[in-house]
Amino acid sequence: MSNPEDERVREDLEATSESLEVDAKRLARLEHDKRNLDAADPQVDFLSIEAERLALEIQQKSRIERDLADDLTPGGEPPTRSH
Repeated sequence: MSNPEDERVREDLEATSESLEVDAKRLARLEHDKRNLDAADPQVDFLSIEAERLALEIQQKSRIERDLADDLTPGGEPPTRSH
């Protein structure tokens, strides 16, 4: 039986994962749109700035997701990560 705090963390983890998936799809669309433009098109700069902003959000959400997963690790110790 899991405790209410673990359930809340699991729900947050799932919501963060879903949000990351949406952001990743949006980033892919931005890159696709840029690829279909002439490099001199001013829209390329706008789309690049938006892609950078979105990539930063993805990084921040990924860090939050990792922290949430660590909260569910027995004993409170984060899992060993290979680099």
